Amino acid sequence: MKIQNKLAVAMLPILIANAFACTTIVVGKLASANGEIMFGRNSDTRSPSRAKHLKIYPVSAAGAKFSALPYYDSESGDGMLQVATNQYGVAMSATETITSSDKALSFDPFVKSGVSEFNVVMPVMRAAKSAADGIDLIGKRIEREGGAEGFGIVVADKNEAWYLETASGHHWAAVRIPDDAYFVSANQGRIQRLGIKDGKFTDGYKGSSDIVDFAVKNGFAAYSGGEFDFRASYQRIINTATGDMHNDISYNYYRIATLQHQFSDRPLAGFESGQFPTFLKPTHKLSLQDVENGLENYYQGTAYNPYISDKAPQYRAISVFRSSNSHVTVMGKNGDNNIANVEYIAMGMPSLGIYIPFYFGISDVPASYSIGNNLADEQSAFWKFRKLQTLVFTDFKHNQPLVRNAYDELQQKIAQQQAKMEQKYAKTHDVKLIQQFIDEAISEAFKLTDKLTATLEKHYNQTHTVKLNFTNADFDRLTEETYQKYPFSGF
Repeated sequence: MKIQNKLAVAMLPILIANAFACTTIVVGKLASANGEIMFGRNSDTRSPSRAKHLKIYPVSAAGAKFSALPYYDSESGDGMLQVATNQYGVAMSATETITSSDKALSFDPFVKSGVSEFNVVMPVMRAAKSAADGIDLIGKRIEREGGAEGFGIVVADKNEAWYLETASGHHWAAVRIPDDAYFVSANQGRIQRLGIKDGKFTDGYKGSSDIVDFAVKNGFAAYSGGEFDFRASYQRIINTATGDMHNDISYNYYRIATLQHQFSDRPLAGFESGQFPTFLKPTHKLSLQDVENGLENYYQGTAYNPYISDKAPQYRAISVFRSSNSHVTVMGKNGDNNIANVEYIAMGMPSLGIYIPFYFGISDVPASYSIGNNLADEQSAFWKFRKLQTLVFTDFKHNQPLVRNAYDELQQKIAQQQAKMEQKYAKTHDVKLIQQFIDEAISEAFKLTDKLTATLEKHYNQTHTVKLNFTNADFDRLTEETYQKYPFSGF
């Protein structure tokens, strides 16, 4: 057993090196401007060239219909589905990469063949009929099969949103997001207090039945204010005494501090301690635009903007070039699932992209969203947006305002068209209206992107000595060069 534990700990650097780094926001329905639960996440992958596809999984013997967003190289195995919504009105975002403490893992190691980011989504989407149901399905699998890695997952329905975190190989905990609050996470355990009374979880909390006893038995239980502290007990946090090991301060903490400052005006001073409230009430009810702005944040307007200086960035930005996509899911209160839940998806880097609304009621995935791989092409949605984003970085100060202002204007237009479509649908319940709206929105986004791309290509050749024809090979090279300049290596 001791040998097994040592091997498990030794494997951690390997697991971490392949980990994904994301930023998650969850908004309770009473903290939301539209009275609806919202959650969003930037899916930050290990490469800027890893295309995403949108896929519809039909009803089958395995269970319910759902839609999801796999990577091109995981789609064939129906893995790493990332963001998904099913026919029962349950949606999820998976996953936020986190890391359990070496101490906890020494007693309960991860299980290589267990529940992971790759295989966690499909079983939930096939079976879950509520958010709580989805959390239970994940938790029971972790206890039965073991968890393969550290992760946090959002599962929501129109009534409530839950956030689950792995604790160790066979342990987990989850909290329900308070209706009047929001939650943000950035690659570290964020659940602190667990509601437990007489050995049982109180309303709004779930987890392994022995979550406290296991930590106490093995000598790593931590308490705060007399209450069991799940984060301090099970999760890897920076050594505040020595500042050792982990780059939480530069990589994770400033993202949390920035979003809590943006939404609640919480002071940035003292963020280095890593002590943040798990939940906060916003200064105003948060809109879809607020959540999108949070995910688009790269410390613009501050001295820490990494994209306007040749100096090494001090803090890892929220919006990074290697994002494969960003999404915000709105859990509508309408009982008609075709129109109720909307996934707003921006391919690539959100601060240089546009969020397109996708309804569960679409009958077909637009062809451009079902193709693309790791090499630049002319047809896929992923590469249409990624090429433009790459060009922006060839002269960020000049190019970024052009792209952002143009996309903001179009996004407002699409929102107006969206409202009109929903009004028509409410009268007719004709699903063709949904498909027509999405197809037209994508068409407009593509036309604008093509125009902006041509403008930036011209600007490049006017300002650079070496002229380019902007072949796909040129974009492959430029994309990699941009990534090498802004890798924001984590963990």
